[in-house]
Amino acid sequence: MRRGSAALWMAPVFGLVAAVTPSARAQLASPPTASEGGADLSSRSPSGPAAAAAPESRPMTVDECVALALDHNPDALSSDFDVASADAARAGVRGQFGPKLQADGTVQQYTSPYALQFASLGSFTVRDAFTWTFGATMTQPLTPLWSTLEQYKAQAFGVDIAAIKRIETRRQVSFDVVQSYYRLLESERLAEVAEASVTQLEAEKRQAQSNFANGVIAKNDLLRADLALANARQRSIQQSGAVVLARAQLAQSMGLAPAQGVEAVPFSGAPPVIDEVSLAAAEAHALARRPEVRELARSIDQAEAGVRYARTKLLPQLNVVGNYTHTAGSPFVQVNAAYVGLVGSWDVWDWGTTESAIAQADAQLHQARLARRKVEDQVRVEARQAFVNAQTARDALDVAKVAVSQAEENFRIVTKKFENAAATSFDVVDAEALLTQARGQVETALYDYLIARAALQRATGAVLPGGE
Repeated sequence: MRRGSAALWMAPVFGLVAAVTPSARAQLASPPTASEGGADLSSRSPSGPAAAAAPESRPMTVDECVALALDHNPDALSSDFDVASADAARAGVRGQFGPKLQADGTVQQYTSPYALQFASLGSFTVRDAFTWTFGATMTQPLTPLWSTLEQYKAQAFGVDIAAIKRIETRRQVSFDVVQSYYRLLESERLAEVAEASVTQLEAEKRQAQSNFANGVIAKNDLLRADLALANARQRSIQQSGAVVLARAQLAQSMGLAPAQGVEAVPFSGAPPVIDEVSLAAAEAHALARRPEVRELARSIDQAEAGVRYARTKLLPQLNVVGNYTHTAGSPFVQVNAAYVGLVGSWDVWDWGTTESAIAQADAQLHQARLARRKVEDQVRVEARQAFVNAQTARDALDVAKVAVSQAEENFRIVTKKFENAAATSFDVVDAEALLTQARGQVETALYDYLIARAALQRATGAVLPGGE
């Protein structure tokens, strides 16, 4: 509905030869749209499916819609859990710095005690029928602490990456809501223009019927008036349906049910100016503020920590171990025993497994650096494209406003000529069609510009509506 909606007003209504009444001409030549400082047509509810689909509710500003979306949109909510998951993974690694306490025990019930017979000493019990053992072992890593430290750094960078991705997701959700919000307003404005066109053509049809009854026009001219009105009604119905779909799209982008009606506050006042002053400034701001660039910087840091972690596997593993064991039912075993010592191990040869892991981590580091170069170039192109699109949309809006003024003046001149019998009713209807077309185009140009400006804010990392 971006550009196609403008074509709605390009269908000619030539052939309507009914005389235009003074009241009808006054209605058509009324002040321009709200985007040009004129009367706001948004207060009139469009007829048809659009009015029936949306329940009554308080109109919401674009900032309010964005704020609601950030609390309800599934993508925004899912990004919160991504950060929580990364933080939990980091906490799991942090626990590996401290000592680990392990407890174990055994219980045995034999059929009978075991005893040794000595001729001079008699019977001597070696083991009771029931024995049990309990032990507690505490292990404190020494050399593995280096490996744990690098792993912890990698997980900490992972938390940063998840937080940055959360910002990216929330900004994308914000932009989607802004775009849907303005498309809804555009659809509503075009529906109002379509309804006004129907009203105008109905008045002209009544005048045509009167002129036909008085023998002023022929039957085919009256039929053309009927056809023009039927086409206008069809376009009005289609545009009303477009309002329903645009409202559902806005609700969906906000994380609400599509059937839940969302009312938008009509746009008023002059369009805001473009924030960026030049292409170079837009690209510089994009590189400095875009979260995607920061994400790749953290990815490189994480990859570097991964390389260091892989190299720690070349070191021997040395741990401090302390143990306490209690044994009951075995006279020849110390009842309470404890020790402290060192336990070491070293994989002297593992058929290249450790070296392969180091090579893999190093390759991932090079990939991260290449990815940063690619993202930086992509960010520059996106900023450049968004800047050009915003400038183009602004120029198109200026042209559309001039076209409305020209169409109004053309309609005024033609109607004056018609009153003086210097123009035909064909000329009047042509002028009317051009004016209606121009007013529809200025609405499309206005909201195209507002969306292009929001896209430029997103591309350059500027603050979007809603504060993201």
